[in-house]
Parts: sequence; structure tokens; C-alpha cells
Amino acid sequence: MTKKLLLFTIFISALLITVLLFENGETSSINSNSFTQNTELKRTCGTMDYLEMQYKMDPAYKLRFAEMEKIAEKYIKEHSEKDGDNTVITIPVVVHVVWNTAIQNISDDQIFSQIDVLNKDFRRLNTDTINTPAPWKSIGADCQIEFKMARRDPFGNPTLGITRTQTSITEFGQNTALKFTSQGGHDAWDRDKYLNLWVANLGSQLLGYATFPGGNPALDGVAIGFNYFGTVGILQPPYNKGRTATHEIGHWLWLYHIWGDDNGSCSGTDLVGDTPNEASEFYGCPSYPTTDACSPSNPGVMFMNYMDYTDDACMNLFTMGQLGRINAALNGPRLPIQSSNGYINVSGMPICSFKADSTNIQYNNPVHFTDESAGIPTSWQWTFTGGNPSVSNSQNPTVTYNTPGIYTVKLRVNNSFGSDSLTKTSYIRVRGDAMLPFTLINPVTFTRVGVNSSDTSRVLFNWIKSSASNSVNYKLNLRKIGGSSDYIFIANNNGIDSTVGIRNSRLDSIAIQMGVTGDSVRCTWRVWAYNGLDSLQSVNANIITLVRSPIGIQIISSEVPQKFALYNNYPNPFNPVTNINFDIPNLGNNKKVHLAVYDILGNLIEMIVNKEMEAGKYSVDWNAGSYASGIYFYRLNAGEFTDTRKMILVK
Repeated sequence: MTKKLLLFTIFISALLITVLLFENGETSSINSNSFTQNTELKRTCGTMDYLEMQYKMDPAYKLRFAEMEKIAEKYIKEHSEKDGDNTVITIPVVVHVVWNTAIQNISDDQIFSQIDVLNKDFRRLNTDTINTPAPWKSIGADCQIEFKMARRDPFGNPTLGITRTQTSITEFGQNTALKFTSQGGHDAWDRDKYLNLWVANLGSQLLGYATFPGGNPALDGVAIGFNYFGTVGILQPPYNKGRTATHEIGHWLWLYHIWGDDNGSCSGTDLVGDTPNEASEFYGCPSYPTTDACSPSNPGVMFMNYMDYTDDACMNLFTMGQLGRINAALNGPRLPIQSSNGYINVSGMPICSFKADSTNIQYNNPVHFTDESAGIPTSWQWTFTGGNPSVSNSQNPTVTYNTPGIYTVKLRVNNSFGSDSLTKTSYIRVRGDAMLPFTLINPVTFTRVGVNSSDTSRVLFNWIKSSASNSVNYKLNLRKIGGSSDYIFIANNNGIDSTVGIRNSRLDSIAIQMGVTGDSVRCTWRVWAYNGLDSLQSVNANIITLVRSPIGIQIISSEVPQKFALYNNYPNPFNPVTNINFDIPNLGNNKKVHLAVYDILGNLIEMIVNKEMEAGKYSVDWNAGSYASGIYFYRLNAGEFTDTRKMILVK
């Protein structure tokens, strides 16, 4: 008799009492829901509480479990964790989604994402193995386990390995009703053929719990909160990378918490030789090295082990010693699952399902689609809105998306038994070019823009571009301060321009529509960048005043001055209006003129003139009615000319 068969025979003998007790109804008290949960939002695993509950329900199980530990110890001593022919063990998985509200009825894609995490973590293919500290890299274990969604149900029919049950129970906690259809949950599938995963609302403080080998078959498996399962969907950071399932399935495969659940005494053990003794669980993501009373010197504690309580992003390894216990489980009490054909597709009425290797890409990049349908389809009809190609008959096609947007994918599968279809609306999100934060340039904040219904000249609004790509376009937005109406102008030339010119006459009309107070209206202008899908607003929003009154820039003479000049204002002192004259010769190509007012501290308080101007002699009135008495300075900038004068406001 082989060692594997001997171990299995001993285990089956020990298990008979459990099965008889269950069949005779001696587990009728399984509806207990009186388990204490932590009040702080941090990882909480209910596995050890659940084990104690099982002991109370079936006192003989505690004795059998102790005997099983002796068998496991013997197996580990006689077998190296490296023994074997490197065969990968396939474990069929069924996910029972038990939901009360729609948000709890998680998507197939969320389920698939969790299976992907398990297969990476248990094969040590997770990308964060680079975070395993050097002293422990050599003992990081490839557990040689592959998890596959069930493809045939207990009756031999095609299945996606997912059941969905609506329940009236709002929160399960560790209530075993979760595992019984008659009590608002869903019955377990044969635990010797499937790993049962229940996904439900366990309560905000309970992430999950699992059963160790050898207990009641009807309870066997793992329960996980719907918001801690997988990597896509509605998830609760920092437990949003699928490591709750990795941790709990570790228990299902006979691993204990790395600190030994000894309340910090350093006397407990996880029965694994290569995991450092740890006083108690660790939370968050400690820095390496971290020591404690049980491992006071470097390299300290192995807080990044999947069987600790750290954040998902901090976990990254099982050890070779832990693999020894996993092997003891899979060649002892979990041995039957190695013979399961639950993951092998069976021909029948097809059930359509598919997934993409990425649902969030940048344009011009490919997406690889995989048919996940049950029932062994023989033909496929794909429709890819916005994709290239737009249709395909391949089982697993590759599609390129060239235009940013959000797109729908549809698949119909067929065989001799019939057909089925699935449409995933808004499934593929295609991003445009990256956009960087950007700022506005002109008109600067506090600029007074003189507007007139008969003035066809343009006020130029310009900004720093958000991207070098011409596929990023811009929209300018004007809004009255305190108002809700937006006036939107689109930049020309398909993203080449970073300037919008608005005619004075149009701004005059906008000022009227906004509603002027006296002769003016104060508003903000900002710019939005668009890459075809996303938008990004400018860092700043500048305040400007649209001034409609006759007080504004007046041409004194069309005679072309020979040189620049800025004259003293008159009157000076003044209250509250003063007149400022200036001369502008021919400016060539750069016709931009600024006339700004500053307070005594040098702060810009108002931009009186900010526009392109032709050569001439000009006069402008400044109304300082909203400012306090004091000394002010006005400065003219035109071409390379700059001059500053002082004026005094006396009220």
C-alpha cells in the first residue's frame, strides 16, 4: 500500500464519525452567529473562531484533528517539500455568490480576477516577489497548485463554476446559514471534488474565514466578504488585491497564522520550521527589518507572509516549510480533490462567458480576449464596437482599439446543443494621450477687459499646453462668479492651438447675458484639456472683469508716435476716477500691450489694458471706486518698453 493511500485510509476512518453525526442531525445547532468581531477597520480572519465553533458542535472533531496533526507531522518528516515529480495539482473552484443588494452580486470579471491572483500567489508568479527580503528569497515556495473554475457541476452539467443566490439576510458574519440553501445561503458542492468559495456580506469588520481539513463536509470551504474578493469591482482598500482569499485558502490547505495565535506569549507555533517566531499579528505594511519580542534580531519577523495580517500590497510569499504542510494536506485529508474532474469541460448547452487581459488600455494598444464559456462551444461570433477588427470568429481573438472611448463587447457561442450570448456594456475603456497639469497665462487674474458691441477686435486667452500631442484638445470656459451658466469656446486646429481669441463684441454680449452690475461683471476663465475620453482642468482659474461702460480705452490720435511714452495720470490725487495717457509706436508683430495697477506692496490688483493694439495715442480711465485710499503704481509694458508711475487715491 502506498504512503498516499495509507494516509488517505487513516483519514477516511477518522472522518466517518463526522459524517455519521451530520447525517443523524446532531449538528442542528449550526446557526450560531455569536462571534466577536474587531471594532477597528483592519484585517480580521475568523478561521480560528470558526474552528472553535466546530469543536463545540462536534467535540470528537477536536480529537480527530489532533490525530490528523500527528499524521501530518509524520508525513512532513518523511517527505521533503521538494519531493515529487513537479506535477501541478489542479483544484476545481466553485464560487457561491450570495447577495442581498445588487452591489454584493459581484461580476464574473471580479471572480476571474481573484482566480488570477490565486494562481500567481500559489505559483510564486506574483510580481511583488521582488519585495521579499533577501534572507527569505531562497525559501519562497512555488506551491505547484493551479486553481480553475469548475466546468461541470455535481450532476455532470456544464457550469461556469459560479452560483448566484439572492438572500434576505443582510449580513452573515460567521453564521453557517451562508452554507445552506434552506437557510438563505447556498449548499456546498462535494468538498472532495471542489473548493467551495462563498462570497457574501460578512460584515464590515470580517474579511473572511476558512475551514481546516477534516471537519463537517457541509461547512467545508472558504467564506470571503464581497468587497475583499478579487482586484476589480467594488473593493475596500487596503484589502483590494485579492490576498484575503490567498490567506484563507492557506488555512483550507492546513496552514496556521504565522504568529501561532498565542496572544503574544512566544510559546505558540504555526508548526512550520522556516517561519520566524512572531509575538502577534502585524497590520499595515511595516518596514523591513521589523523585530519583536519573539524575533528580536535581524532579519526579524516575516510580516510579508500570506499568513500574517498585513495589507494586501505587503504580502508576497509562502515558504518551503509551509509548502510541506500544504503537501501533507493534499496527500492526506485533501487527497480526493486531486482526482476531481470538476474543472474539465463537458459538452452540453453552452453557457457564454469571456474575459479580457485588460479592460483599461491606451489607444492603439491590443486587447487579448479569452473565451471562458462552458459546454464546449464549437463556433464563436464576436462583436467589438470601436475595435479592429470589429467582428471575429476566433475563439480567443486579439483586437486593437485606435480611438479613445468606452466600448461594448458581445460574444455568441454555439454548438449542437444550442447557443448562448453575453454582452458586456462599456467593458473596454480606451484612454487617450497622457495629460499633465497645466496653467493659464493671459489674461492674468484681475484683468479688466473693456468690451464694446461694435468692437470686432479679439481678446486673446492663452495657456500652457497639457500635452505635446495634437490629439489633446482644449475648451475655454467663462462663468460669472457665483453663477452657474458656462460659456464654452473650443480651441481651433485640433489641439495645435493653445489660444482662443474672442471678439470684444461677443464678450460684450456675454457680459449682458451674465448680468452686469453697474458697468461690469466679474467672472472666471479656465481651460479644460480633453484626450478623447478623460478631461483635466487647468491648475488655475483666473478672475477677469468685463467692463461695458464708456470708461475704457480711447484713441486720442491716429498719428503714429515716434516713441513710447507713459504720462502722469490726471487728476492726481484722485477720487475715484483718474485718466492715464500713453503713446504706442509701431510694435511690429508683437502688438501686445499691458497697463497694470499695483498696490504699494507690489501686488497686482488690476489689469487695465491687456490686448493687442495698433500704433497711436491712447487715453484710459481707471475707476478705483472699489479700492481703499493709498498710494498705487501703474506700469505700461509694450514690446521692450516698460515705465511705472505713482498715483494717490484719496477718498
